[in-house]
Amino acid sequence: MATQSGSSTSQSRSRIKRKDEIAQAQHDAKVKRLRSGDEKAADLDMVSIKERGMKDEFILLVVFVPLMLSFLPDYAPYVEAGFTALKAVPEYYWYVVAAVVIDTFGFRSMVRYLLEFFSFKFKGK
Repeated sequence: MATQSGSSTSQSRSRIKRKDEIAQAQHDAKVKRLRSGDEKAADLDMVSIKERGMKDEFILLVVFVPLMLSFLPDYAPYVEAGFTALKAVPEYYWYVVAAVVIDTFGFRSMVRYLLEFFSFKFKGK
């Protein structure tokens, strides 16, 4: 009887060890996939940065000209009217605008990190 009990304990320990090894292997594989994805996103970001051109300048103008004009009394009403008109733009359009800006300025790796961060945060709730 004592040998069966010892054998059972040994098998139990062996199973626990295998489960730990499997869990560690799964974790290592997940980390490897995440690192690979981050590297690819970073590579795409570098390509975007190297190929900057007129579209970057245009986006910067679109973003900052209204800000600057809002300080000029003659143009402030036009800026306000423009922002009022933008409230009527459909939500899906803003996602397209965000995607264009992310692609143009090479923010893929940052967006990937934020998505992963918030997905883990919401999974925990």
